[in-house]
Amino acid sequence: MSRTAPRIIIATAASLLYSLVATSAYADDDPDYAAMVDGDGKDFAFLVCSDCHAMQHVLQKRYSSQGWQSAIKRMTEDFGMAELEPDESRLIIDYLNYNYGTVAGRKQPRAKP
Repeated sequence: MSRTAPRIIIATAASLLYSLVATSAYADDDPDYAAMVDGDGKDFAFLVCSDCHAMQHVLQKRYSSQGWQSAIKRMTEDFGMAELEPDESRLIIDYLNYNYGTVAGRKQPRAKP
């Protein structure tokens, strides 16, 4: 590994952390964010998806886990979305599938407190 690789990794991690913190700060005022079911992955799904879409457009899809995975692949390959790390994709897919997936592929939606 080159000497600059650790710096790039640290800079990327810091940027992602800043983005998540900043998202939480401004997203609370966003009606799309407020309407989303709370849960692991909410902030990151909002950060990634709302960059190009209104969240209602995303949430009405009701895809299966494989459907969400295909959507992420399509957004990356066809529309220039930055490629996500596998754990980042999994976080979004799990959140969307659990809370907004197909009826057969999900548990009961979590009630908003």
